[in-house]
Amino acid sequence: MPDVVPDDYPDMPGVLAALFASLLDEEPWRAFLDRLAAAAQANWTTLILTPKAADHPGMILTPGADPGVGQDYVRRLFADDPFTGLPEGKVAHFRDFVSEATLRRNTAYREFLTQTSSDEVLGVDIMGASRLELRLRLTRAADAPPFEPVDHRHMERLVPHLRIALALFERLAAGEAEQRIYAGAVAQMAVGVIILDRLGKVLRLNAPASTILAEADGIALRRGSVAIEDADIARQLQARLAGRDDGAPLSLRLQRPSGAGDLLLVVGSAPGPEFVSAGGGPAAVLFLTDPTHGPRISADAVRDLLGLTQSEAAVTAHLAEGLAPAEVATRLGISPNTVRAHLRSIFGKTGVRRQSQLVQLVHHGLRGLSSTAG
Repeated sequence: MPDVVPDDYPDMPGVLAALFASLLDEEPWRAFLDRLAAAAQANWTTLILTPKAADHPGMILTPGADPGVGQDYVRRLFADDPFTGLPEGKVAHFRDFVSEATLRRNTAYREFLTQTSSDEVLGVDIMGASRLELRLRLTRAADAPPFEPVDHRHMERLVPHLRIALALFERLAAGEAEQRIYAGAVAQMAVGVIILDRLGKVLRLNAPASTILAEADGIALRRGSVAIEDADIARQLQARLAGRDDGAPLSLRLQRPSGAGDLLLVVGSAPGPEFVSAGGGPAAVLFLTDPTHGPRISADAVRDLLGLTQSEAAVTAHLAEGLAPAEVATRLGISPNTVRAHLRSIFGKTGVRRQSQLVQLVHHGLRGLSSTAG
């Protein structure tokens, strides 16, 4: 009785472990392609991620291949590759899918096959939920044994796992892009962000927060934790970390021993599933604003944006930089009553009702237009 060849790769557990683990690597998918090449006895494994019907791939990866060949493929051949549009989720062999007549007409691709020395290629295409297409190709050199039906079955067993991996990758990529957008917007406004666990240990902080903590002027980083000199504010933060308060945002002013302007501190709860917080994940987020280091908002730009007078625009610009109304009065050399009168007029012209809404309106409207105030 002949031996029965299993439908899975001999190293299927290792291939699947590499598939999902590699999604978190600095270069996603590479470790999976390396492991798959060994399991499938392929000389090259190629993974292409591309929006459907795109002229250029979003990503193309062939570990161990000549980079020049890949660049040539992207530049001249990707849009006219005849080995695309495979039946979704079905493994196909190049010679079964691409006819000799097609190759005779496609001179450039025929030359490319000569350059790579083989048309011994298995492929499968997977369509993601957001119309992102994954193309996986296994190639054996001309002097290697041809692919057999068992190789088709081995590759077919990967298909459901590739679907899951592609969906996860899309979610991870979307989350990372969103995080970069938020991080860029926050950094542009010079807001320091510090994420803490329940023990007060810093899990993550951005560049503005690092600058403020390095000054150690009322708040500092000590042995991986945030240390606040003001005892009352420190107690409020500890209550938040321990879950002993109502979880509402805390807006605080932190005096600095150096005599520099107060730091503005907002303490919020870190959103997330309870099982993450219970396991040592984020428990609180601190937003720090240093009016002395924040970006200067051009009063002229505010005036043009909102249709204010020059005096009203100056008040608005300083408020958008994080100053309190009393500090604005001191900075401009006017009385607090004059600042309040300007604010009433500004609210009437802009349609906002609160100072926080005005600040938000300015930052949204002037994104990318901040400059040194004259």
